[in-house]
Amino acid sequence: MKWYAVIAFSVLHTVCGVLSVKAFAFLETGDAGNMSLFGGVFFMPVLYFISAKVSKRNIKAVFDIFTICMIFTVMCARINCIVSGCCAGLVIPGTHYHFPTRELEILYYIVMLILLIPRVKKSKNPGSIYPLYMASYGAFRFIDEFFRTSSTGMLFHLSHVWAAIAFAAGLSIYIEINARNHQRKKVIKK
Repeated sequence: MKWYAVIAFSVLHTVCGVLSVKAFAFLETGDAGNMSLFGGVFFMPVLYFISAKVSKRNIKAVFDIFTICMIFTVMCARINCIVSGCCAGLVIPGTHYHFPTRELEILYYIVMLILLIPRVKKSKNPGSIYPLYMASYGAFRFIDEFFRTSSTGMLFHLSHVWAAIAFAAGLSIYIEINARNHQRKKVIKK
């Protein structure tokens, strides 16, 4: 891609990412001022699919490449949570300190970037990067949500449901893509 196209797609990705987290929060709470990072997880793949179709590019490659952009975008959103003071962890019993849920999520994103960028470059299993991210994010958030404040005050809350759905969807898609890629490699070898 030309440098100006990269800049245009980056701006478009960021704008769509912000709109998707705001739209998902609105669907959850009716408040457009909130953000829900699950909006990025569930809505951004629609943008990736449309982008691939419109640009006539390989869908698997588009998803793999945009996954890195997605992780960076939601990492920045979580940094915004620290700056704005929202999404805090529960108070650690006996202290005045909060569980570092936001900071752990940022660490998760950094680790995922370190692990996934080389996989995207090698392109050994095309189309598997986004489902892998989606499943691992769902698993991470499911556990992380036990230590995060919630408006319900209950042990399980809505984010646990979204995390479980993300994990199940990501894992099932990852398994299916692996099976198809493995089958394709068998046919090519024959």
